[in-house]
Amino acid sequence: MRAIFQRSDRYVRKNVVSLLVVLGGFLTAYIGLLTPANVYFLNYRQMNITGWFYLAIIIGLALYLFGISTTALVLQTISSFASEIESSFLVLGGTIGLLVGNLPLCLDLLTQRSYLFLSRLAILSVPISVLLSILGIRIACEFPQRTAYSHRGILSFRTLIPFLVALLALTFIWVNNSSFPGVNAAPVVRQQWASKEFGGYKEVVATIKSCQPIIQQVGSVKYVAPTSGKNYVIYDPGSSGHSGEFTLEIVGEKGIGVANFSFHIGTAVYDGQLTNRGNTEEIVCRR
Repeated sequence: MRAIFQRSDRYVRKNVVSLLVVLGGFLTAYIGLLTPANVYFLNYRQMNITGWFYLAIIIGLALYLFGISTTALVLQTISSFASEIESSFLVLGGTIGLLVGNLPLCLDLLTQRSYLFLSRLAILSVPISVLLSILGIRIACEFPQRTAYSHRGILSFRTLIPFLVALLALTFIWVNNSSFPGVNAAPVVRQQWASKEFGGYKEVVATIKSCQPIIQQVGSVKYVAPTSGKNYVIYDPGSSGHSGEFTLEIVGEKGIGVANFSFHIGTAVYDGQLTNRGNTEEIVCRR
């Protein structure tokens, strides 16, 4: 009877491990894509709506893999049953399940299908990928650490994990920062970059330079440069038009302010907020 309870206890613990690892992956993807943290991933770029969806899927999958690998390593380190967890197997099982579940989506992304088709396919792929990823991790739990230590190849694989994580982090930096020169670059450099990156940005600058509420706060405007915050444009050649958001450092003769504008149907700035000397107020620039 005691042996039965022990087997049952191990079975439950392995199920808990599988769910925690998957939860860690999805929590990481959620934070990276659907919270203000997405400013580090989906920002400083202009893309069409299909390309934007494509990039979001790639980043989401990468964040998920990063999350499950981190959670697996943490569980292996701090859990009371660490000897029963081989983190490399958990990551491998979760990755295989994820890739198999998303195989149709990946193939259609490579063929550059329309956004609507991709969005429908993504809705179907997500639950399938979750189930397969959980299944892959659960199967991996059947290969405990004490068994893995007898295999030289597994030991080599475990030593590669920190390298792979570092490589993934570098990939994030390269993919998601685009060519933006950085918030510490001179305003003139950031303004020149924005004029090349965003269609219609010269009209944005012209609107701000003639916007009386801004002129009253900072004086005659010299530079209008993207700064820390959301700066992106999503465009659709169809009826949806442009949409996006700008967070702009406005350098004037009397001071420096930061304005935030959201827009739709055309890259334009009219209604927004201006922060100057610690005070934030709503502003309206004439069309």
